[in-house]
Amino acid sequence: MIHIKYKLDKSKLHGLGLFTREALKKGQVVYSASPLLDVNITQGQFDSLNEKEQAEIRYWGFWDEPNNVWHVDFDNSKFINHSSNPTLTQDSKHKEAYLIATRDVKAGEELTQNYLEFENKEDLMKRGIKIS
Repeated sequence: MIHIKYKLDKSKLHGLGLFTREALKKGQVVYSASPLLDVNITQGQFDSLNEKEQAEIRYWGFWDEPNNVWHVDFDNSKFINHSSNPTLTQDSKHKEAYLIATRDVKAGEELTQNYLEFENKEDLMKRGIKIS
């Protein structure tokens, strides 16, 4: 669940991005997992899907290596793009997704996360995500 005012807009990084419509303070909670808007799928469940369904999971979700599940968000957090210098990071005090601002963020800035917090480099490269 996204806890701030935001908008989707064209990203300089990749396609669409999630942009804050309000100034954020370092450490401010921006996103937390929702049992109704986040789905975790075991490898067995994934394997039982047909090819088209698996392709949708791969496109909209990702393999969450630390938790050993396929994860799909059903909110606009899926538009948070990757950056090696992110505006958001996973708060290590929480096992489930809990993103906080890495620094003060100005209204209008794109919200990004370093995907290496939850995916390995090889999987990111397969998805065409450039790692710097």
